[in-house]
Amino acid sequence: MKYDVVVVGAGSAGCMAAYTSAKKGFKVCLIDAKSKEKVGDKICGNALGFHHLDRIDLKIPNEVITNKINGVIIYSPSLYFWDVPLGDYVGGMLDRVAFGQYLLDLAISAGAELKEKTIVDEAIVKEDFVKGVKTRFGEEIYAEIVIDASGLKSLIRRKLPASLGIETVEEKDVNLAYREIRKVRHELEKCEMYLDPDKFPGGYAWLFPQSDDSVNVGLGVQKVEGFPDPKVRLYETVLKKDMFKGSEVLEVNGIKQAGRMDVPTRRPLASLVRNGIIFAGEAGSVVNPITGGGNGPAIVTGKFAGDTACEALEEGDTSEGALWSYNLRHYTERDGFGLRYSRLDAFRFLLQSVTPKDLDYAMKRRIIKEDDLITLSTKGELRLNIFDKTGRIIRGLGRPKLLDNLNYIKNVMEEIKTHCLNYPSSPYGFNEWKGRTDSIFSNLEKIFKPYAGK
Repeated sequence: MKYDVVVVGAGSAGCMAAYTSAKKGFKVCLIDAKSKEKVGDKICGNALGFHHLDRIDLKIPNEVITNKINGVIIYSPSLYFWDVPLGDYVGGMLDRVAFGQYLLDLAISAGAELKEKTIVDEAIVKEDFVKGVKTRFGEEIYAEIVIDASGLKSLIRRKLPASLGIETVEEKDVNLAYREIRKVRHELEKCEMYLDPDKFPGGYAWLFPQSDDSVNVGLGVQKVEGFPDPKVRLYETVLKKDMFKGSEVLEVNGIKQAGRMDVPTRRPLASLVRNGIIFAGEAGSVVNPITGGGNGPAIVTGKFAGDTACEALEEGDTSEGALWSYNLRHYTERDGFGLRYSRLDAFRFLLQSVTPKDLDYAMKRRIIKEDDLITLSTKGELRLNIFDKTGRIIRGLGRPKLLDNLNYIKNVMEEIKTHCLNYPSSPYGFNEWKGRTDSIFSNLEKIFKPYAGK
């Protein structure tokens, strides 16, 4: 069977890519390992910033939103906190299945053909061009363009020949998380996040208000040597809070995973395209490196991947160069995920290296302020206001190394911004650009070692 576009993975990114391509009149095959009714059933924090919907002009029905999010409280190990108002970046909690089914219906209604209960094992590659995919049972499905939206563990990406030069996402750049949805008697007013390098090394715990009487609760830890089981750690810590006494488990998800999920926590791939293939969502590591949030990036990258595929098909050219505009949208546009998340990835190195005392001190003495966090999370910029700098130096005297590291990371983030804005306009020059990227992050890895605990 031959299609114009094959989309692998019917998650948010895949459904948006299929919908975008099919509504332009192209023949689209959407493949997923799950049955149709299970699409959208995913272990997830379920939060979505509404600005992502606005960015691609996507309207979703009210019934898929179970609660509004108007603020976030971030706690240090000793429970000092930042109370962060979201301003223009409000969001909501999703009924994840209803949201997934809505996006799937969009794709099918636009003309995409769903191939359910089908596992894709690898891409069909001929003369360094991706020409389609092979399923586990040997079926070959051909296409002019393949959009890989099959997630972090993508078999397609991992099995592509070395000649195509696809990056590897290493375990140290992944967090293992565990999550439950629990019915509680106490209403949670804002999202709560808990940073504690001893209890949640390299990650954090979260309590999100799923609905008026339920909480999405979980935690993630960095997958470095000796990392704890996040489920065990959740039961040892967060679930001992008073609000969970007598609570009822409503949802865990994932029989095989037993509620656990791997989440990429690094910058997006340096190039998200090769001849005949585009990577969207977690398959391209397009996830916020600090929070692991991926629902918004998934729908946006899916839309952009579909747009790029359509443009290439209309021109009759599916080469890497013809798909390069997708990379440019990520790395050179003001809201590009590559531009923003590459800078946040640098900040992650610092965050995963700090001690519990560093975090307590930073929050108690307001070395970083709430406004800094809003700018950091939404724009990928760390602003230490020049008019406030003297005050911050005084407040930081008890932890001079922390302040020095903060200033160092700020400068590196500015260097990364300049570097991303100089992303090559074509594949020519990419290897040199990527080499510089690798050098920047290799240096950060040498300087900021993950906190090893007590």
